Amino acid sequence: MNKLIITALTTLLAIGTSAAQAETDNLQMWDKMNEVTVQLEDGPFTITRVKTPPALIKGYLQPMVPAEGVTPVGEIELIQAIGQKDSLIVDMRMKDHVIQLGTIPGSINIPYTEVAMHMDQFGCAKKGEGWDCANATTKVYAFCNSSTCPQSPSGIRAMIREGYPANLIYYYRGGYQEWTIHGLTTVEGEL
Repeated sequence: MNKLIITALTTLLAIGTSAAQAETDNLQMWDKMNEVTVQLEDGPFTITRVKTPPALIKGYLQPMVPAEGVTPVGEIELIQAIGQKDSLIVDMRMKDHVIQLGTIPGSINIPYTEVAMHMDQFGCAKKGEGWDCANATTKVYAFCNSSTCPQSPSGIRAMIREGYPANLIYYYRGGYQEWTIHGLTTVEGEL
């Protein structure tokens, strides 16, 4: 009987240790790296990344400029763009995140996987199989979940690939997570 109890406890301990380790395993930082070693005065120091409670997603760190010519912006610039006739705030997260969590006021949801199909919303005209964006003048402010979310950077690159001028694209890297961390107003996401 004691042997059975010890075996059961050992198994439970192993499962618990495995689960705890999974929570502390290093997350991807960028370029499929899970750690970076830097040289300090006292010698080498390794920087890693683990999922913390406020993080919405695991993802991986995104550059400040996801494509050449795109302008990074912060909360102030985004707030100033909301409601402006020449600007469009685009939430590039998948619809389920928008519905579940809410979104930034004044934004529209075009998931990053669908951006290339909706270039007309940015002032482009359908031209054969592609788009003509020569007359586009709309400033597009793109965001997704956070600085570790690849969705809006992917959507931005798709827009540029389809012909949208990079100089009219503004990237809010902090995304919905940074917006909420600052306690800024959110609205319910719509279908």
